[in-house]
Amino acid sequence: MSLRKQITFRFLLVVSTILLIAMLSIYFFTQYFLQKNFYRRLNNRAETVVGWLAQTIENKEDIDLLKQLLESRKDKMPDEEIVIYNLLNQKIFTYNNINLKTIDVSIQNEIRLHKKKEFALNGFDAVGVLYKTPNQRLIVIAIARNEYGLFFLKQMKWMIASIFIFAILAITIIGWFFSRITIEPIIKIGNELNEIFPQNLNHRLKSYKNDNEIGHLSNKINLLLDRVEEGIHLQQMFIANVSHELQNPLTRISSQLEVCLLNERSNIEYKNTIESVLEDTSNLIDLTQNLLNLSRSNAASKMILVDKVRIDEVLWEIKHKLSKSNPNFKIDINFVALPEDPEFLCIIGSNALLQTAILNLVENACKFSPTNEAFIDLMVNAKQKVIIVKDKGKGIDKKEIKKIFLPFYRSEKTTDVKGYGIGLSLVERIIKIHNGRIEVNSVINKGTAFKILFDN
Repeated sequence: MSLRKQITFRFLLVVSTILLIAMLSIYFFTQYFLQKNFYRRLNNRAETVVGWLAQTIENKEDIDLLKQLLESRKDKMPDEEIVIYNLLNQKIFTYNNINLKTIDVSIQNEIRLHKKKEFALNGFDAVGVLYKTPNQRLIVIAIARNEYGLFFLKQMKWMIASIFIFAILAITIIGWFFSRITIEPIIKIGNELNEIFPQNLNHRLKSYKNDNEIGHLSNKINLLLDRVEEGIHLQQMFIANVSHELQNPLTRISSQLEVCLLNERSNIEYKNTIESVLEDTSNLIDLTQNLLNLSRSNAASKMILVDKVRIDEVLWEIKHKLSKSNPNFKIDINFVALPEDPEFLCIIGSNALLQTAILNLVENACKFSPTNEAFIDLMVNAKQKVIIVKDKGKGIDKKEIKKIFLPFYRSEKTTDVKGYGIGLSLVERIIKIHNGRIEVNSVINKGTAFKILFDN
């Protein structure tokens, strides 16, 4: 079912339910008040008759005259009957006594007990009243058919049914019209999105001035399109850089092998060629390993971040590894502030990933420092863990700081240093999945400081 039909159906269901409840309430309240009004008329008639009768009860001629008066009244009710009983349950007056010939004694007793009773009898409405005179107590029961009320309610049923059917048709038409107005902006958004991909990624949805859900949706989609465009550009740049980085060593390997096969070579020449090919192969392996690490950092989730990692131990391990792999590197670790409780030194995460991230920063600091020195400061308290990795290199221009975390991005100042531009991108992603953040502060010709922050 389309959204427009769903909106129309729900609108019809809600409004028709409310309308039906309102109409039924009106009908039943009308029925109640008509019945109460009819009972009031019966009660007045009963009290009037018994009042007249109390004055003429000893005179039979007056009683006959009373019956004639009742018969000739213009406000006589349809099938009106009146019966009066004394305390011995004996009839002392009857008028049109047809349906009231058999009145249960229990009904008379209830009238004596409650002084008044309204009840239905054989499709008629009846009222029984206990009337007190100076000499005795009388029970008067009046009965009649509420033809006007029944006719009015019957007509009202037809009127309600007709109005309800007409209202259903009107509500359906109105709902269909307003549902079209409601979903029209959504249809426009869908049409605009169809025009965006893949031809013109820089196109954005129309902004809605009204501060409503459609306007918020349009803004959110535009923000999503910004991220998609940025992601596609990054992907294109990533593919181009990977292709370039892979093509160079592969081309060199292929060229050297082809040249080597053109003529017979000496053992020394073969050895030199093999060493050169081995070096290029090693570079390919390093590049592939970096790409795998980058992929693993993207796939990392909370489910694998389960180790309790001590930051101070990670720093000592990194210093040991780098000093062993490159004796020229000098790493100075300074514990600026340490907590009394060693638990504050721990992070729940992946020991291997954290080592990879911090090792990249320390290794870069050693590479880009003229003296191959890196300085590490560690500050830990109950609220935060801060790791600062500093060097004394050339520094990074402010315009380039935002780009250094992009995959394969390398500054012109670093072309003389071997690398692929993957390390900092890998560092940022590992820090993010550990709920941390990284900040960069750099001064030209003085050095760069990378600050890693983890909140406790």
